[in-house]
Amino acid sequence: MTDPTIRWFDDWYAIDEIAPGLYGIGEPNYYQINWNYLVVGEERALLFDTGPGVRDITPVVQSLTDKPVTALLSHLHFDHTGNFHRFADTALVDLPILRACEQGGLFHAPDEMFLGSIDGLNWTPMPIRQWWPIGHRIDLGGISLEILATPGHSPESVSVLDRKRSVLLAADFLYLGNLYGQIPGASLPDYLTAAEALATELSDDVLILGAHGKPLPDGTHIAPRLGRPDLGDLIAGLNAIRDRKMPPASQNPDRYRLNDRVALLAGPESYGIWR
Repeated sequence: MTDPTIRWFDDWYAIDEIAPGLYGIGEPNYYQINWNYLVVGEERALLFDTGPGVRDITPVVQSLTDKPVTALLSHLHFDHTGNFHRFADTALVDLPILRACEQGGLFHAPDEMFLGSIDGLNWTPMPIRQWWPIGHRIDLGGISLEILATPGHSPESVSVLDRKRSVLLAADFLYLGNLYGQIPGASLPDYLTAAEALATELSDDVLILGAHGKPLPDGTHIAPRLGRPDLGDLIAGLNAIRDRKMPPASQNPDRYRLNDRVALLAGPESYGIWR
């Protein structure tokens, strides 16, 4: 992997070349500090998430590759899907909950999954060109990516694994800061099941790239990098919540600290499913 340094594409987008053909495309000036990931193979490229759509992301992608690009969403939340309609080749994971959103050949994300009303946004209906099942291997030419189910933050959430280079694009499943386990559609039991399944798939030296970052101490930004210990802390924290092995004064905390970099937000409904 290359040293973590970024360059600014303009006054909005930042580019972090993480490894050959692997780019983090960040939006440090957006309040959620989103990071999207472009993987470029010898024949094709994959853009995993498209940002909130405050700015058009396509010029950034075009500056990094002239290969055909498929845009794949990790899940439907508004801060990950804003530019999806700008891509001709679109892909979603083939799940019943997503297939049910197709009407007349166009995909319509309901607001309970899109959550755009939080920021006054509306979904742009569009056709989905490719439906890929869980476990599908995406062959980009010299680079193979595998789709893994990682529900918890939302029921349709997926991550993408590059087994050869031991890199996981984790989207909103694991990132720096507060993980959202308290929003509509979130499930702490699903989070735990998915985290334990991931632990059997990942090598000890895995690089986990999350979808939201935090400024470095000097105020600069790089793509958020996590590792297997962070996944272990997530599993331990979820087990503690399930088994009520928390301090008596914090039996149902709104924010459960997993380590010094990651916390889990929860609420009454989050805990209630285990009660």
